[in-house]
Amino acid sequence: MAAASHLAKVFPRPEEGETIPIQFIDMQEKLAGWSPELKRSVYVDDFKDTDGLKRVREVHLLRVYNWLLDGESLIELSDMEKAQFEEVMDTFIKDGGEILFTRKRMSGRFVNCFILGDERRSRSSIKKHYLAEIIDN
Repeated sequence: MAAASHLAKVFPRPEEGETIPIQFIDMQEKLAGWSPELKRSVYVDDFKDTDGLKRVREVHLLRVYNWLLDGESLIELSDMEKAQFEEVMDTFIKDGGEILFTRKRMSGRFVNCFILGDERRSRSSIKKHYLAEIIDN
């Protein structure tokens, strides 16, 4: 079963009920803003770099290994989403398993959500290798 193309992206956006198996890499505090010229969000570290950006806000930028993409993905988190991710990560560290990324509709909009799944489920469509072999750091 091939991964849906909208799940195998740098900025994946799963629909409700769709999940993406991920591996945590790191999380950074960033300033995000919409660039009208580039027609996408831009992430910067310093407020002086936000000139020309619209809707500037503080975000938590989660960098993960997306097993469906077979590469890195970025997920922008609000404070509430970050707290929920940290709870799942704490349980993952204690009990193991597999972290799954999804989105749920709440109050008319989608929010990022993380689930701790059973790592024994079939991954026949996912190439198996060590994460350390993949990441260039």
